[in-house]
Amino acid sequence: MVALHKNRTVTILLLIILQASILSQHLKAQEQIIDSLENQLALVDNISRIDYMIELSELYFEILLKKSADYADTALFESRKLNYKKGEADALNKIGNIHWITSNFNTAMERYLEALDIREEIGDSAGIAGCYNNLGIIASEFNDNNMAIEYTQKAIEINTKLNNTNDIISNYINIGVYYDELGEPSKALNYYFMNLNMLEEINDKSSLATTLNNIGEIYNNECKYDEALPFYYRSLKIQEEINETSGIAISKLNLGDVYLKKGELENAGKFLYECLEISKEIGYRDIQADCYELLAKYYKEKENFSEAFKYRQLFSETEDSIFSEQSSKRFAEMQVSFESELKDREIELLKRNEELRNLHLMKQKNRIIYLVISLLLITFLVLLVLRSFFLRKKNFQFIKKKNIELFYSSKKLKKSEIRLKNTNENMDRFFSIIAHDLINPFHALLTLAEMLNNQNEELKKEEVVKYSQLINTSAKNLYNLLNNLLQWTKAQIGKLDNRPEYLNASDPVNTVTALLYIAASEKKIELISSIDNNHKVYCDENLLLTVLRNLMHNAIKFSKKGGKIEISTVVKNDFVEFSIMDNGIGISKINLDNLFNIKHSFSTKGTNNEEGTGLGLILCKEFVEIMGGKIWAESTPETGTTFKFTVPNKNK
Repeated sequence: MVALHKNRTVTILLLIILQASILSQHLKAQEQIIDSLENQLALVDNISRIDYMIELSELYFEILLKKSADYADTALFESRKLNYKKGEADALNKIGNIHWITSNFNTAMERYLEALDIREEIGDSAGIAGCYNNLGIIASEFNDNNMAIEYTQKAIEINTKLNNTNDIISNYINIGVYYDELGEPSKALNYYFMNLNMLEEINDKSSLATTLNNIGEIYNNECKYDEALPFYYRSLKIQEEINETSGIAISKLNLGDVYLKKGELENAGKFLYECLEISKEIGYRDIQADCYELLAKYYKEKENFSEAFKYRQLFSETEDSIFSEQSSKRFAEMQVSFESELKDREIELLKRNEELRNLHLMKQKNRIIYLVISLLLITFLVLLVLRSFFLRKKNFQFIKKKNIELFYSSKKLKKSEIRLKNTNENMDRFFSIIAHDLINPFHALLTLAEMLNNQNEELKKEEVVKYSQLINTSAKNLYNLLNNLLQWTKAQIGKLDNRPEYLNASDPVNTVTALLYIAASEKKIELISSIDNNHKVYCDENLLLTVLRNLMHNAIKFSKKGGKIEISTVVKNDFVEFSIMDNGIGISKINLDNLFNIKHSFSTKGTNNEEGTGLGLILCKEFVEIMGGKIWAESTPETGTTFKFTVPNKNK
């Protein structure tokens, strides 16, 4: 499925960041403001200093997340020292934003709830509405859209009383997204249409274009293409009026998608190529990737399979490039989140230490008072002893409570340490596989290339052809290894797209069979497909293609010349069971037990000494389980092997 760019991320960012003043769009102007504020920061103290730090945290949020976190943490610490409640709530909100943007949703929710308590205490109505917006966003991140709607409704009630039109518009867009995700498009449309009236009154063209696009998407998802088109065209017209290039690209992508679904290929091609040209000019690679995917389907409909394959390859390459950049950015953001979390813990510990110190001073003071009173007023000795006893009991219970809280905090930290240790162990095994399996194809490439370079005049034509073929084989092995590693890494960090849809079971099998036909022909292996054309599966097409490609490639690798490989399906309850059966060399019992375990990853050469990495089957297991199925193997040495896996045949 192609994302139709509902602009949900943009909407959520508006809801969190829109609470503060709108910042300059130009980095140079922002840097000038930051320089000015940092110069003034050294000249002020107390509350003014805290306000400057909160403003700097907001400015750095768009430029340097670590610096934003540093200012927010310092503002929180100093606000608590001065008992400056508004500053404390603002700092907690900024810290919550940082944890949200780095996907640390539990901590983000804790900070927003703390901010909400303070704002309710000081009667900050606008701030309370902002907290409910933020809590709704976090609830949506946890896929609890009912709770998200409940929080956002509270924000709408407050903003309506305050007549905050801009905030109400953002609330309506967001609540429309939540209802859409709950599968209640009629309610989502109700909020979007209410938004249209307000947006036209205040002439907010950017938000109007977003709302029109969201309405068009709902109709598109309901296959009401003729109703979707007018809204997409209106959104495009507004984007062109305000010269919003990225919005123009998104609108043309959506129009191309609708026309493709309607079968109007001429219009679809026109808008898709226009979108591709714009996305390349502005470097908007997410849209570029979606455009490549739709063009692949466009050419598939036109039965131009070579062009379809070309754009499918461009889509995969662009997605991989985007993933690589996002992984680097994600790592940096996680580091900032981790450091911010540590600072939060440090601030909490300092606060508790100060409480304990004050308690200790209070106890000392009480003892002195008891001693003086006991010397002066012997008649009240019994009363003082009883009073001291009850005070000590109360203090003991208070200290006991604090110790219990510290114990549970320590327990949570130990659990986090165990999770980090397990993650590190998996990464160690992961890098061990990389170090071991990359060296062979690289060594072969370097050796053969050096021979061709140094002996090109001495070698015969047959030798040059032979070495070229070996270089080609090593390069293919290296490409397959890197592709499997990339896919496995995506699955491990939760960044792998899973977009299930209904497919004919025969289509992906035919695609992979065509792809591997040459490899099978080289070993004179017959590929037999016994797939029932009526068998349907509900899964992500790319994941299924990857599983079939790996399993069929393995079957070719371990089959002898002149063998055969049969691919078949059978329906079992709510699943379709795929079988890939070969009559190759088979697998021993001990290796069969460790096929899908990364801790015991191993590789065996094929019947023509083909190299492998051992990661292909591990990747298959990950993908099959993501799709909701199971995978296993049955084998008899020297007789053959059958790999079987299941895929759902309906949306559960």
